[in-house]
Formats: sequence, structure tokens, C-alpha cells
Amino acid sequence: MLQFILGFAFGNVVGMYLAQNYEVPDIGKKVENFKKDLEAKKKPPSE
Repeated sequence: MLQFILGFAFGNVVGMYLAQNYEVPDIGKKVENFKKDLEAKKKPPSE
């Protein structure tokens, strides 16, 4: 249990450091753009 808590805390600290000091891409926006592209390709063109 202690190992899990320490690992989780360490991961959060590293993630915060990386987010503040490097240009980390926003995965949520990339997923939304990917979904929009898929939806556009699925729909047949309007006549």
C-alpha cells in the first residue's frame, strides 16, 4: 500500500514538473480532433 502511494505521488510530481517546464501536447484536444475527423469521414456528403 505504501509503495502504491509513493509511486502515485512521485508520478504526480513528475507530471506537474513536465507540464510546467515543457510543451506537453493536450491529449484531450487531439482525441476530440480525431473523433471529428472520423465523424466527417463516416457521413455521406449532402446532395
